Amino acid sequence: MKQAFLTKFYRSYWQELCGLLRAKFGNGPPDPEDIAQQAFMRYAETQLTQPPDNPKAFVYTIARNLIIDAHRLQTRQEQLIDDIFVEVGLAPLNESCVESSYLQGEKMLVIERAVASLPAKQRDLIVASRLRGETYQQIAARTGYSMADISRNIERAHTTIQTILQAWEEGRQQYELQQREYL
Repeated sequence: MKQAFLTKFYRSYWQELCGLLRAKFGNGPPDPEDIAQQAFMRYAETQLTQPPDNPKAFVYTIARNLIIDAHRLQTRQEQLIDDIFVEVGLAPLNESCVESSYLQGEKMLVIERAVASLPAKQRDLIVASRLRGETYQQIAARTGYSMADISRNIERAHTTIQTILQAWEEGRQQYELQQREYL
């Protein structure tokens, strides 16, 4: 009985929900169709003892909350990227000239290579912490590592990355000095 209701409800309300989401939040990201799909899946997964009085409003609220969560995550990821740029001394791209943009791209390649060269545990922890934005508590719960171990390994990873960046920076400066001597 519940499955038949869900199927009928989905077919009759999905397009309307997509339209409401598009009107209220735009075309994305996140994509209104994806959010509507997720909202119906969440609704189907809920183990309600009493069905809601207004299933449309209930699914819309789920969808709205999913969009809000997606925007919060995007904002958090953008802030993490900005923090990483500041941490490694990169200027925002919109504030730089072509030459500095090129150098920033080179620096990002050096950072990518540095991260790739880390031991697997350090690489996984730095990616979880800095790129995915997981807290040490979340990493500890997921991996079983102690918070002290996580902190220690992330600090080692930072030191390694900074050492590699410093060597690259010194090599680049040395190269520039040599080029000036030839001019």
